[in-house]
Amino acid sequence: MCSSWRRCLCQPAPAAGSSASAVSRRALMLFELLVVLLDRVDTQTLLHVTRLAAGLDWPLRALFNQLQQRRALSPLETGALAAGTPIGGWIANGAPARRRHAERADPDAASRPPPLEPAEVARRLAPDADIARALTGYEARHEQVRMAQLVAGALSGGGQLLLEAGTGTGKGLAYLLPAALYAVRARRRVVVSTATTNLQDQLFEHDLPLVQSGLDGEQPLRATVLKGRGNYLCLRRWQTLLHAGDLSAADRMLLIKTLFWLPRTTTGDRAELRLSAGEDEAWQRLSAVAEACTPLRCTYHRIGVCFLARARRAAEESHVVIANHALLLSDMASRSRVLPDADVLIVDEAHHLEDEATHQLGWRLGERELLSRLERLWTPGVHGSGALPEALGFIGSASGPSLTPALGPTLEHGERAALQMGAAIRRFFERLARLLEDPELLASGGDDAALRISAAVRAGSGWQELEHVWAEAAEQLHEVERAIVEVMTELEAMPGLSEAARDLLAELGGHQDYWRDVRGRLHACVHQPGQGTVYWLSGGSRFRAAWLNAAPLEVASLLRERLFATPEASILVSATLAIGGSFDYVKRRLGLDDACAHALGSPFDYARAALLYVPNDLPDPTQPGYQSRMERTVVDVVTRLQGRTLVLFTSRAQLRTTYHALREPLAAQGIKLLGQGIDETSRTRLLDSFRRGSRVALFGTNAFWEGIDVVGEALSCVMLTRLPFAVPTDPVYAARAEQFEDPFAEYAVPQAVLRLKQGFGRLIRSRTDRGAVVVLDRRIVTRFYGQVFLRSLPGCSVKQGPASRAGVEVADWLTTSNARPAAAQLAL
Repeated sequence: MCSSWRRCLCQPAPAAGSSASAVSRRALMLFELLVVLLDRVDTQTLLHVTRLAAGLDWPLRALFNQLQQRRALSPLETGALAAGTPIGGWIANGAPARRRHAERADPDAASRPPPLEPAEVARRLAPDADIARALTGYEARHEQVRMAQLVAGALSGGGQLLLEAGTGTGKGLAYLLPAALYAVRARRRVVVSTATTNLQDQLFEHDLPLVQSGLDGEQPLRATVLKGRGNYLCLRRWQTLLHAGDLSAADRMLLIKTLFWLPRTTTGDRAELRLSAGEDEAWQRLSAVAEACTPLRCTYHRIGVCFLARARRAAEESHVVIANHALLLSDMASRSRVLPDADVLIVDEAHHLEDEATHQLGWRLGERELLSRLERLWTPGVHGSGALPEALGFIGSASGPSLTPALGPTLEHGERAALQMGAAIRRFFERLARLLEDPELLASGGDDAALRISAAVRAGSGWQELEHVWAEAAEQLHEVERAIVEVMTELEAMPGLSEAARDLLAELGGHQDYWRDVRGRLHACVHQPGQGTVYWLSGGSRFRAAWLNAAPLEVASLLRERLFATPEASILVSATLAIGGSFDYVKRRLGLDDACAHALGSPFDYARAALLYVPNDLPDPTQPGYQSRMERTVVDVVTRLQGRTLVLFTSRAQLRTTYHALREPLAAQGIKLLGQGIDETSRTRLLDSFRRGSRVALFGTNAFWEGIDVVGEALSCVMLTRLPFAVPTDPVYAARAEQFEDPFAEYAVPQAVLRLKQGFGRLIRSRTDRGAVVVLDRRIVTRFYGQVFLRSLPGCSVKQGPASRAGVEVADWLTTSNARPAAAQLAL
């Protein structure tokens, strides 16, 4: 059998005694095993894969064709199977998604347990405790124990607590252990929110098992991960797309992957799939997003196999729910919530909370998104395609000729409105793009142009023209919405509503909600802007495209009223919350003015592990000559260290300029330069290349200022090209700055300090690490606000001197024994 597969792939079998490598032979053996496994795939799945592959330039297409031909099906059998869905048997056999956990006891039925004692928390984190035995290389850390005790106190007493815990504290274990003890004993639900889905998985897969090992004598802990709607596959949308005719190559590959994945997944979580960029975009057509989710009309929800509903049910029955900031904050403002109520809320990486709230409580609309959604609703043509024509066709075929005349006007009117609405949307966004090109409104364009829609912009002739275009689009949108309502009414009136009709109703209901929200948002932006909302355009002349954006002017009151008012205790944790030892700025920004706060420091000896070097003879970054002097200093340091350097920029433009200036000089020294967005767009792949390389330097912007973990000599130096102040013309920053008496001191400096602390934190990631941070912005030692930056950093050794000495000083620091006394501190 396997010889036929070799012919299919045009691969000759290795001749006996040939010089084929062992790797090649193993690869062939693996392939032949996969063929055997594919031969066991059910016929219906195989037929769908073969059909989808027919529209692809895919090396395995011929293989699946041969597999199908071996089944020797009649045309009648083939047609019947292809019209069905291969998950029917999976559901009938008791889909994994139908399994349930034991019910979580009603917290009101349990008496409140005695407070968690500090001594007990310390005992469970001791070097001879169960947790220590479960973790190889466990080290007892005073800061971790102290943090766990503070968390325990907040859980027992209630209230709000801010904790700054330095790098190396082991924050996850420090808050999860007391949280688990409290949740099990008090029968309370603890929701833990992290900044990223990766950190969610890390807490669930690494930290929670350790916590479990330390809960001797307690009831079993139930915990789960809950992600945003877009992470879960919607079975109704999947089935609709599987039988759709207008499939892209990415749609086809995604469907092929899910055909093999669905019978095996218990979560429906996209993280289990390895998706390309195109497939990742196609996933939006399959995910359980709110506007497409109508549980009361959904077959899969009613029979208990909806992945999202299962995940939510597991969360309701768990003691600890691991969520993320995007879900936590979008849920706060959603009409259709995913997260269950939290008795206790713990927010990790809390320094992200304001920005994420700004993002989740705002919105962004672009021409491409709106036209794509319109096409999914109705693409005009001879017969039309999309949800509306499909529903009209269904009604006509099910109801007979008597209903057809009544459908004619709806079809004709809806098609005309859809055509005119699509044209009006294009004109609307063309006018927006013109505003971005107006030199009187925008000082500079480029790829990242942004224009705040101020009173001056609204008074201009360009905006008045835009109002007329929007009025036309709004009129057509109203007609399209009316067509949706008429068709839904016809469907609902049909006797004996079938499952197919219910699915159509669910899809149309999602479209109705989406376009109602769009109309409300655009009307408010164009005609009735709220005092508490910032509106702006973004885009650039390179793409001749524009996006319309909105965000709340402030989020503190929203967080105070909607997020922190309900839980018995709210605990916020981060390595960067305090500014010069004070938490006042973060408290005000997050609506936590009365919260208790503690700074715990780090278990690392920064005075012996880290050097901060400031070249004090460079021009200010805003002065002529800075760029060339900065480039020479970077070359000096990177060359002396033979790579091993992360250079952080505050703008992509400066990164590109510096990269192109230094790539060849560094290559001549045998050093490879990696640039974010130049050599690779994937942050993960860039970091992997940096870690593995022996003579590599990496240039990065925002994504690399935090959240990267490179332990050891691969990262020996971090260079910061300038203090990370926000761009003054950023629309949200500019609008918020207007709320302060002294915007620079009260807003710009605190923001930049927190950012600098994150960048500094990339350097020392373990007790054995040793490295240097070079700040190529002398304002940190020459301006009055520089002392705020310096007082906010860990207690490292600090030197200043000429730029020409930077490479020598850093190299000397790295080669000196750890017993070396700390360098002299700057006078603050």
